[in-house]
Amino acid sequence: MKIGEDESRTLEAYRQKIIVAVSDSDKSKGFNLAMNCQNVKECKQALQRLGVPSDNLPFLQYFNCWRHVPVVEDFCKSPHMARTAAQLLNVESVKLYQDSLFHKRKNDGQTPWHSDARMAPFDTSNLITFWIPLQDVPADGSGLSFVSKSHADFALAYWNEIDGEEYQRLDQRYSGVKHIFDHMPLQIGDVTVHSGWTLHCASEGNKDTDRYAFAISYVDSKAEIREDVPGVGVKIKSKKLKRGQQDNSGLRDDEDIASYADWIGEVSPRHFFKHRLVPIVWPQQRRK
Repeated sequence: MKIGEDESRTLEAYRQKIIVAVSDSDKSKGFNLAMNCQNVKECKQALQRLGVPSDNLPFLQYFNCWRHVPVVEDFCKSPHMARTAAQLLNVESVKLYQDSLFHKRKNDGQTPWHSDARMAPFDTSNLITFWIPLQDVPADGSGLSFVSKSHADFALAYWNEIDGEEYQRLDQRYSGVKHIFDHMPLQIGDVTVHSGWTLHCASEGNKDTDRYAFAISYVDSKAEIREDVPGVGVKIKSKKLKRGQQDNSGLRDDEDIASYADWIGEVSPRHFFKHRLVPIVWPQQRRK
């Protein structure tokens, strides 16, 4: 897989960091600023102006490799992976939400505590992520650390903002390090699997070696899109937009925008939907 060597995909990865870096106080500013950057150099300059060192990010993230690399598509849609996701979620059918290639460079910093489902546009508890290291991860490496049972802590997200103080004292909230697991060391062929609402993080990058990992997220096929997701259904509502155009002006600066921006405008909230970019992968669909 040479996604990281694709200049256009690398540009997308840096644009995503600009979107994340801009405050929610102006939700369209980050997207517009990112889209105005025509190359990686301009992205790095924009990050610098925002006070974000471009050589010390948490990681670079390449969304939806399955759309560009056939072998990745086969893997993400494989009956073994999809069936396992459905079984673990205890649902009848699952969609492929997204995949991500994570590149944590030598000098990159920590990945902060977060939950995948909070950044996704779905209103569901049934989202799951498979995290697959693409190289051996030593015991002191930068694998994922998980807060056990945090996926069931409804009070945390209900009462506290994601950037609030409670997220800075998770060790006290969850009774110390005995509730934090990392499952390292990991070897090629290993995988960790976590609920979309499980809090997880990663330590800073290795000083000697870049770390690559691949993540695949599946969601209950019946999961509905929330109506508060900006941009949802805009192509359905507006006849002014021609096929293939995008109106992303309403999208908020969430971390996954780059993943779902190209289909969110074509689906309606609070309805079961089908879309080729969020395919049902279990049970396998018969080809016409």
